[in-house]
Amino acid sequence: MSPHTAPALRAGTWTVRGGRTTAAFEVRNFGFNRVRGTIPVRAGTVEVTTAGVTAVHAELDLGALDTRNPRRDADLRKPSLLDSADRPELTFTATGVHRRDDGWEVAGELRLRGTSCPLTLTAEPSAGGTRVRATGTFDRAPLGLRVPRAVIGRYIRIVVEAELEPPS
Repeated sequence: MSPHTAPALRAGTWTVRGGRTTAAFEVRNFGFNRVRGTIPVRAGTVEVTTAGVTAVHAELDLGALDTRNPRRDADLRKPSLLDSADRPELTFTATGVHRRDDGWEVAGELRLRGTSCPLTLTAEPSAGGTRVRATGTFDRAPLGLRVPRAVIGRYIRIVVEAELEPPS
């Protein structure tokens, strides 16, 4: 196997290990500061057939969002922004998965509070195939997060470090 070829995954349903999987995000604040935080991945699956990865689904727990600033976290959880008390889940569902030499391009839909936006992730598995790193950037505007761009940047970068449980 060349160093630029992703390992093939065994067919079946791979399960995301919730306690060992995180989604980190980064967004500009006031135009020049970068705010970083994490959102735990509560659950997820990766469906693999002999043709390759065919489906991806993940659920993130907005109630446990952490920017290491309790006041900012409380503001983000308010009904006017994430509304995490009433709608604690942020979900991602793939609409298309395409093999690349070093992994996969996973196009999908990010859903929050009854709205959605497109998100394309570039996913690269580890040599053993049980860890995957996926990165992408999305536009928060279609999700209804109405905050001036000067306060919270419009584009949010996300990095998911997932550990997968192979099918039995």
